[in-house]
Amino acid sequence: MLLEGKVALITGAASGIGRATAKLFAREGAKVAVADIHSHGCQETAESIRAAHGEAIAITADVGSMNQVQAMVETAFKQFGKLDIVLSNAAAHVMGSATEINEHDWDRTLDVCLKATWMLAHCTLPRIVAQGGGVFIITGSVHALRGYAGYAAYQAAKGGLLALTRSLAADYAPTVRVNTILPGAVVTGLWDKVSEEERGRIAEMCPLRRNGQPEDIAQPALFLASDMSSYMTGTYLIVDGGLTSIIQVPTQK
Repeated sequence: MLLEGKVALITGAASGIGRATAKLFAREGAKVAVADIHSHGCQETAESIRAAHGEAIAITADVGSMNQVQAMVETAFKQFGKLDIVLSNAAAHVMGSATEINEHDWDRTLDVCLKATWMLAHCTLPRIVAQGGGVFIITGSVHALRGYAGYAAYQAAKGGLLALTRSLAADYAPTVRVNTILPGAVVTGLWDKVSEEERGRIAEMCPLRRNGQPEDIAQPALFLASDMSSYMTGTYLIVDGGLTSIIQVPTQK
């Protein structure tokens, strides 16, 4: 019960990392507000928590919209009276190089993957400070550290999240701790169009020889949300099975 008595707000919670983290936080004693643009999946996450005797509400929201982020935060505070933990986890992106991606897709990717985290901070941190403190966690990506072809907007957003992490940590210390998780290749709904062959190829790039599962990221999120990480702020955890720790050299044929 590492989070007993705590209240958490998790975005992108209809599936994948967000759902796994919401369920884990609830098992550890937290009341959870689960938010996502996909209403059905969001409701399923909340219902699965309640079925396991936890407490959760579902909030349908597009985190790329300030009005909807504000309404989402108001709903969470109205239901639970406080927020101790915020996990900015929602993601959406369109692939393409700088010359391939259009302005609309660039803007949407940056809105959901970067601006949404600022909007969440803007709406939640004053209240969290006023109540005495809390934790703000961001789901980033190893794309913030390494270049991958065809991900111009997504990488710009994820790189920006690392800078924002440091800025938020500096501005709201010591009352609020702010940290980011950098997942590697984790199988979520964003992988729906990735073939089994390609999944296997990606797994072989990783020293642990497997792709991550959402639960592999939920556990580090629990660490950052709990007092186990009480001396950490303004930094990040790489959770990638070793993907960014090695240089892959093509095999000579």
